[in-house]
Amino acid sequence: MKKRLTRFLPFLLAFTIALPSYSVFAEEENQAKETQTNETNETQADETTANDTLSLAAETAVLIDAASGEILYDKDADKKMYPASITKLMTILLALENGKLTDEITFSHDAVYNIEPGSAHIAILEGETLTLEQVLRAIILRSANEASNGVAEYVDGSVEAFAKHMTERAKELGCTNTNFVNANGLFDENHYTTAHDMALIARELLKHEEYRSMMSETDYEIPPTNLQTETRYLHGQHQMLNPNSIYYYKDAIGGKTGYTVEAGNTLVTYAERDGLTLIAVVMKCNGAEHYTDTAALFDYGFANYASVKIAAVSDYTSTVPVTETYNKKAVALGKVTIAPSEDVYYTLPKGTDASAVTVKTDIPEGVEGAVKKGQTLGTLQLSYNGKTQTVDLIAQNAVDALTDTQKAELDKSSLSGMVKRVAIGVGIAAIVLLLIFCITRFIGYRSYQRRKQLRRQRPRRRRNYRR
Repeated sequence: MKKRLTRFLPFLLAFTIALPSYSVFAEEENQAKETQTNETNETQADETTANDTLSLAAETAVLIDAASGEILYDKDADKKMYPASITKLMTILLALENGKLTDEITFSHDAVYNIEPGSAHIAILEGETLTLEQVLRAIILRSANEASNGVAEYVDGSVEAFAKHMTERAKELGCTNTNFVNANGLFDENHYTTAHDMALIARELLKHEEYRSMMSETDYEIPPTNLQTETRYLHGQHQMLNPNSIYYYKDAIGGKTGYTVEAGNTLVTYAERDGLTLIAVVMKCNGAEHYTDTAALFDYGFANYASVKIAAVSDYTSTVPVTETYNKKAVALGKVTIAPSEDVYYTLPKGTDASAVTVKTDIPEGVEGAVKKGQTLGTLQLSYNGKTQTVDLIAQNAVDALTDTQKAELDKSSLSGMVKRVAIGVGIAAIVLLLIFCITRFIGYRSYQRRKQLRRQRPRRRRNYRR
């Protein structure tokens, strides 16, 4: 028995030594698997964070790329809602499209008093005169309702006519569910819009440099006027633009607040980071939800999208001839250079290369008629993942039409040319007739000579005389 144990002892020792080693290797393998699994889960978590739907308190919301208008996030963005004072963005847009900042507005009785008691205003007096810039500042910073009425009368003569103008302009911008009945957004059942429609209006407004220069400012002073002896100090209401506010968002560059009991809090905000400009709209919020929701929208947009350079201006710059048809003839006027107004960018999911965007050009071989500098003459079609963005190619220089003097010169030249052509034609005809005459005479002469020669070659017949 002892011999048998002695015989198996080496095997037991070997097994005992090998067992811990096997356990270590197994633990290392399990740890490696766990590490790999954790890394995979983290990656999936990052992807989920980037693509997961945001949890917003707003009843409707939208986030769009300002450059292309592409929707980056949408929560019932086409649902009909009451806008409250974000309506005033359209009021500002029509004011800038139809006036100059230095124009003066004298406020009527209706403009001053046709607002709800207790609603936002800056105490403009009947008969008081302000510049359009001062009025727009009052709208942007203090949401002044009487200021909006003054703009309406300045542009179209009445609030009613202006409201129709607002609705028509909204349709031109692609708004599909918008109807305005006043210039300030005070509640009316027939005064409504959508989050997406408001984003389209805000995007168009951003194209005006006058507005861009005003929208980020949080303070403004209106000096004494013809009826007001004291300076008015205006302070902005949009807390995301206020560095002293807990809702301050460092990338926010402008926007408009709104509130009525029926609409709740509404908000339109612009933000810009690393060349990417976003527009967020939230509607029907309570408390400070409009600020927290907007910040969440911007965080999502900036975390997941980037503005990628597709081409430089020089890549799509071309020169084409310009002509004008006069007296059924194409007359050269000169040449025009066509190019994008700036380098071409496209908003793409982060990590996407510019080569993923296809570019199609629509450039004319020539242009008919006079050209104004800045006139759109062609387009670039940028396409990615089934979505298309259009970039205008504009004239970099002007080419004038024919002047009356030039037309007179062309007429004179044309008449002179016609006389020359007639003279040449008559001369050619005379030469042709002369040639025909000469050829005819020559042919006749040759025929005469042949006949004469034939007569000479004939033998003469001898006459027989009888004696």
